[in-house]
Amino acid sequence: MAENVDFYRTQSRWSDPGRWAPLLEEIRPEPAEIVRSVSGLLMHPFVAPLRGVELPSGAADDRDIRSVEAILDRVRSRDAGPLTIARAPEKRCFCVCAGFARIAAAVFRTHGLPARCRAGFARYFNPGFLEDHWVCEYRDGDAWRLLDAQLDDAAVRELGIAFSPCDVPRDQFIDGSTAWQRMRAGELDPARMGLSVLGLAGEWFVVGDLMLDAAALNKEELLPWEKWSVGRELGPGHDPDPRWAERFDEVAGLLGGSPDAVLARRVYREHEWLRVTPSIVSFASGTPVEVALGS
Repeated sequence: MAENVDFYRTQSRWSDPGRWAPLLEEIRPEPAEIVRSVSGLLMHPFVAPLRGVELPSGAADDRDIRSVEAILDRVRSRDAGPLTIARAPEKRCFCVCAGFARIAAAVFRTHGLPARCRAGFARYFNPGFLEDHWVCEYRDGDAWRLLDAQLDDAAVRELGIAFSPCDVPRDQFIDGSTAWQRMRAGELDPARMGLSVLGLAGEWFVVGDLMLDAAALNKEELLPWEKWSVGRELGPGHDPDPRWAERFDEVAGLLGGSPDAVLARRVYREHEWLRVTPSIVSFASGTPVEVALGS
C-alpha cells in the first residue's frame, strides 16, 4: 500500500508564505535549486562572524522569527529583489538552521510537493560531536530524502562535506527519535549531543529534539530553544526519570526514521504530552520566557 504523503503537500501555520507565495513559487522545486536559493536568502548568525559579515542594524532578533512570511518580510525589507537572486551577505535574514529548513519545506509545499522539517543532530559541523540541527525532508519518488539548505558552496568547502546537501546520509543527520533510541542503546554518548558552542548537552537535550521532531512531523515547526509539557521540567542537571524515559522509548520506537504521516499523526494524537500547547517557554536568551502561540 502506497504511503499517504498528502498531509505534507500543504503549508502549516508557520510555513505559509502568505503574500510572498507568488515570489516563493518562482524558486523551482528542484532540490539543488532550493539549496542555492534558500542559502542565498539566509545566513546563520554563528556563521556570519566566521565569514567576516557584520549583522545589520535590527538583525539581532532575526533568529526569533517563527513564520516563513515574517522571515520573507525581513528578507524583502533589506533587498526587494526576486527570491531567486542571492543577497549580499549583510542583506540576508540571519536565521538559525530551523529557518533554513522551514523555508525549504515551504518551497516544496508551494509547488504541492511533500516536505517536512526534521529536528535532530548533525555530525558534519564539529567532528566528534552531534550538533543540534534541523533539515528539510522531502519526498523523492517512493523515498524520503534529507536536504540541508544551510550547506551552500562555501559551507561545503569549509566543512569538507563529501555528500550532496540534497541527499544528506542518515548517518550524518540523526532525527530526534532515532538519536534517543541509539543513545539508550549505548551507541551515542549524550555528553556529545547538544550545542557545543554553548556547552549544552545531555539526555535532556535529546528529549527536546525528540519532542521538536514529533511536533514538526505534525507540521508544528517551532524554534530549537522552545519547550512545552514535560520539556519544561528538563534541562542541565535535570534528565528524565526512568518513568518518563520509558515513555520516550515508546514514542521514539514509533517515530524513528521517516514515519508515515498517518503514524506520525496518530502518535501525536495519542500522546497528549507531545502536543504543542497554546503557551510555550522560549530559551532564546537563556532565560525562560512564556510565549503565546494560540491554538
